[in-house]
Amino acid sequence: MPAAVAFVGIAPGRFGGDRTGTPFSGDRSGRLLREMIARAGLDRVFITNLVRCNPRDARGRNRDPGGDEVSNCRGHLAAELAIARPRVIVCLGRIAWKELAGAANPFSPKIPPMKRADGTLLYPMYHPAYVNRGAYSLRRYSRDFKRLADLVGSSHVSHSEKSDPGQRAAIAQKPLSSGISREIDSVCS
Repeated sequence: MPAAVAFVGIAPGRFGGDRTGTPFSGDRSGRLLREMIARAGLDRVFITNLVRCNPRDARGRNRDPGGDEVSNCRGHLAAELAIARPRVIVCLGRIAWKELAGAANPFSPKIPPMKRADGTLLYPMYHPAYVNRGAYSLRRYSRDFKRLADLVGSSHVSHSEKSDPGQRAAIAQKPLSSGISREIDSVCS
């Protein structure tokens, strides 16, 4: 069964996904994203990142991935999305949006444009780290997730396709299979 929504972030956080092996887990951004998904009642979600490895600066802090790093992992992201077959891809942050929607499309989460790519709706949202830093209010972020849930519920997912709410946490927490993880390691090395 296809995912209703795929969330695509930028890279695993050094305190989260880079340690746990599961995108958006074990850190503040992951907790916020998963809380918003649960509050909005979104079912059948898939969570991933543009790149598989945590890019760090000379001081060991998170940094944005370079074009070569995104390019190295592009095939893996395409394979993940082909397997997940989401109806909506939420691009978490400007970098994810530019990679998936194209540089010519402005990043505008406050008034999300409807952009389609290969039959899939691309939807821009702020990255949870942006909200955690206080640059965007939690109230507005919650409203944005409600708007996403309304979009998914009305336009893309029939009620008969929705999974039971108990499955939501299991789906969101499910790690990549070991075969894919080995492939990731070889691509990002």
